[in-house]
Amino acid sequence: MPVLIHQVGPLSVTIRYLWQKTPVSPFYYRRRIPTDVARQLGKTMSVKALKTRDKLLAAKQITVLTRIDDDLWYRLRNGITPEGSLEEAQALLARFDLEAKPISQQRENEINIDHFFDTLSAKAPNDEHPIDVLADHELRALAILNDRDQFTLTDAKRLYLKKRNGIDKTAKNRKLRNVTNAAFAPVLELLGDREITKYKRVDISTVIEAGLAKGLKTATLKRQLGIVRAAINDLIREYELHSMHNPFKEFDIPNLLEDANDRASLDIQQIASLREFISSTEGSTADIIGMLLDTGSRLSDLLGLKITDVQLDADIPHIIFHKNSFRRLKTKASVRKVPLVGAALFCAKRAVASATTLFVFDRYVVVAEERIRNEGASATVNKALGRLGCLTCHCMRHTMRTRLRNADVPAVRAEELQGWSRVSIADQYGEQTALRNLQADLLNTL
Repeated sequence: MPVLIHQVGPLSVTIRYLWQKTPVSPFYYRRRIPTDVARQLGKTMSVKALKTRDKLLAAKQITVLTRIDDDLWYRLRNGITPEGSLEEAQALLARFDLEAKPISQQRENEINIDHFFDTLSAKAPNDEHPIDVLADHELRALAILNDRDQFTLTDAKRLYLKKRNGIDKTAKNRKLRNVTNAAFAPVLELLGDREITKYKRVDISTVIEAGLAKGLKTATLKRQLGIVRAAINDLIREYELHSMHNPFKEFDIPNLLEDANDRASLDIQQIASLREFISSTEGSTADIIGMLLDTGSRLSDLLGLKITDVQLDADIPHIIFHKNSFRRLKTKASVRKVPLVGAALFCAKRAVASATTLFVFDRYVVVAEERIRNEGASATVNKALGRLGCLTCHCMRHTMRTRLRNADVPAVRAEELQGWSRVSIADQYGEQTALRNLQADLLNTL
């Protein structure tokens, strides 16, 4: 067992599981894994680089890592297994016509229960321990029947993805999975995949402190922890765990949003440079910039447009933004109609005329995978903007907000134009009147 002695004044403190290769190298957490779980894990030592030479800081990390290992070994010994086993355990029980509930809650299924236990017992002859021969999902199925199952953070994560159609490996759901993984990664790395009720408020504070130390923005931390909170709420509702407290329900982030950078708007000269580029350059990049500039829409909204979404022959030419199978909209308010004026109208006509498929910007549509290449489009447009001395494509959205404000456009109409308002102006004035008012608002910004 690795042990180092830390000298504090006249006293010495023993730090278990602290190890270093040489007297001047960074510290490691190094702990022997008990024999009964080592075979299942396929290794005999638990080792993690602490990336510090400060013994006190290393000791704090070791406290957390020791607890993580203890929780993992407890779950392995009791059939509460790692990621991915819950759904498989439920499917296994279903094959024996059993519910994913303790034996006391099963509906008169003694024969099926006996059959299930006999089948698993046959896999562990000569009184071998189940942990040595049974798969993760089989151990967890046993735990469920014996009323010893515990829901872990990974269970919540997988349910969250499943409910949002992100559990599969298709490219269509790649962004959702990446965002979810990024939200859960710091929690799982720092605190481990434990039973949800074992996470405490002080643990969430540890995650926040570590994120701030790495330079994460407070808004990013709030968003990531919000995803974890939502996932646990999903789990509580799905399995009716009404007595379970969500430890991520409330958390305090110091100086929240005080580190936010003000979104810069384009100045008059930059807007003039963009208009000159748009009028003198053909191609999807110039057309995207023109439509972003005078609609103030999100790039992701624009890329998913189909030819039928661009109503050029209407009394008031406009775009229809709505959800389709290739891309989602950011919010419910993003479903809207936006009149086309200025560069947006010019570029929409040009883009539709040059389109060869159902999509306006088919260059960024992967039909086989039913997805939009947002990252590729963003990189291309930002590169063109950079050559013009302008900021990112999203700054055109903030610029439009400023232009609308300078044109004295009422906030509710500005919000509808940009997909923020939940109140439709058409509900108050009728669709044509609403479009005419919105068209006048946009013309006033030119």
